[in-house]
Amino acid sequence: MKTLLSKTVRLAALGGLALVGAPAVAQTVPFSPFVPFELRVNFQPANVAVPAGFVADSGQVFGSRGNGHTYGWSADNTANTRDRDDANTPSQAYDTVIRTQNGGNFTWELAVPNGYYQVRLVAGDPSFFDSDYIFSVEYYGHVLKGTPTTDSRFVEAVTTVDVNDGRLTIRNDSAAVNNKLAFVEVTRKFGVDINFQPASASPVEIYAMLTDYGQVYGGRAYGFSYGWNVDNTANMVDAGYDIDILAQRHARMQQGGDRVWEIAVPNGVYAIDLLAGDPSTKNGSYRIQVEDSVLLSGVPTGYGFTNGSGVVAVSDGRLTVRSAPGAANNKLNFIRIHQK
Repeated sequence: MKTLLSKTVRLAALGGLALVGAPAVAQTVPFSPFVPFELRVNFQPANVAVPAGFVADSGQVFGSRGNGHTYGWSADNTANTRDRDDANTPSQAYDTVIRTQNGGNFTWELAVPNGYYQVRLVAGDPSFFDSDYIFSVEYYGHVLKGTPTTDSRFVEAVTTVDVNDGRLTIRNDSAAVNNKLAFVEVTRKFGVDINFQPASASPVEIYAMLTDYGQVYGGRAYGFSYGWNVDNTANMVDAGYDIDILAQRHARMQQGGDRVWEIAVPNGVYAIDLLAGDPSTKNGSYRIQVEDSVLLSGVPTGYGFTNGSGVVAVSDGRLTVRSAPGAANNKLNFIRIHQK
């Protein structure tokens, strides 16, 4: 039972993608303040025009490119860039490609702040379709998978991955044949997981989670801002049961009045996952509202927990969590917030 919730969190993080290896080991500081980041990289020979809105990658080994960004390959891949000059391609970004398996197994990386990223990969070649494209991003396998045809020369995919070692990594899958990349687009997305617990409890950063101790809304660690509408420190509980560390801790949301929790986020659309429960006291009717939507609703049974999830939109710079009508003895263990 000690692994119940850690498995829940890990599976939720995968988003349906297969792992190709273990996630990077949690660092001493596995978080970084949210700052916007957006980059479009075109793979091309060094002596051809760069498409508007892109920076060029011409196959050099990983390093500073002199354009404010650091990226490149695990080994010199300059000999594998191509410019097809095909009149049927949609744009220059599709007309230039790099081969990633010719003469070696080449891996590409981009230095980024730790966080969550939306990645768009485009694989293909306007002049050839003798490939089976399969690429992994970070430790997620088969992010892009497809076989080109004479009528459809390109395959693309968009997914969101987490980076906690300072480098976003794109690699060939072992089953790929004649892999090629045309371009990649990388956009930072807001993402954070927060566990609610007393200040006296042990930290949970090793689980890639930040902590909330019930303080009034304000600046917190690693550049985030979040907290309650009133001091709620007296209502932070560690049940101390022989259970997963994330599950045995929670915030009481209705003791002494309805408590409202908020976190500063960029305006946008967010995927939310919630856990409510208490292994020591299974009384209550858990109903939790995020923005205008009730995302968690249930009576505790079994081990005493209720899960909830959904998608909400934020337009005022703060994501708001409160007890929904009909709630009784509401409790909140953790919240997972990822921008879509």
